Amino acid sequence: MNKPKIKYTEICELENIDDFSNKEINNNSNKTLTFKDIEISECIFHNINFHNIHFERVDIIDCIFDNCDLSNKNFDFRILNRIIFNNCKLLGTSFIDSSLSDIEINSSSFKYSNFSGSKISSLNIIDSDLSETSFVECDFKKINLNNNDFTNSEFINTSLKGIDFSNSKIFGISFDKESIKGMIIDQNDAKELVKVLGVEIK
Repeated sequence: MNKPKIKYTEICELENIDDFSNKEINNNSNKTLTFKDIEISECIFHNINFHNIHFERVDIIDCIFDNCDLSNKNFDFRILNRIIFNNCKLLGTSFIDSSLSDIEINSSSFKYSNFSGSKISSLNIIDSDLSETSFVECDFKKINLNNNDFTNSEFINTSLKGIDFSNSKIFGISFDKESIKGMIIDQNDAKELVKVLGVEIK
């Protein structure tokens, strides 16, 4: 995975930004802000709650989000490239038909998020919650997982071939038979998958 390319940053106030490039932001804003038709690049965000910040047609490239809340934001049809999410909340965030590459997710929650139709490559997910998340008709390449929770998530028309779920929770996941071909799981999870396929074990 390629890390974010951040050369230098200028520390600034969130509500005083005229462009999102080479910035380091450490404070929340009390104002409702809207940013549209822009690219956020080479920025670092610390402890930011984006609840009153609205994004419209925004691409994100070479950025780090540390302890931030981007819940319920919409990144449908957008580009996200070389990004780190560390200890972040993205509950219910939408990435429908987006393009995500070189993404690292650490100790974060993407619960209820929707990645349907997305192209996702070079993705590392560690110690994170993706329960009840939707992956429908996704294109996966170079996916690395370590100790994550995919409880009640769905993988439909999405090839999981070669992806190692063996140390992740997959209880209650929904899938079609084609999607799980070549999927790597722990032997204890095999019984659960077999039950979903309608096969009984004596």
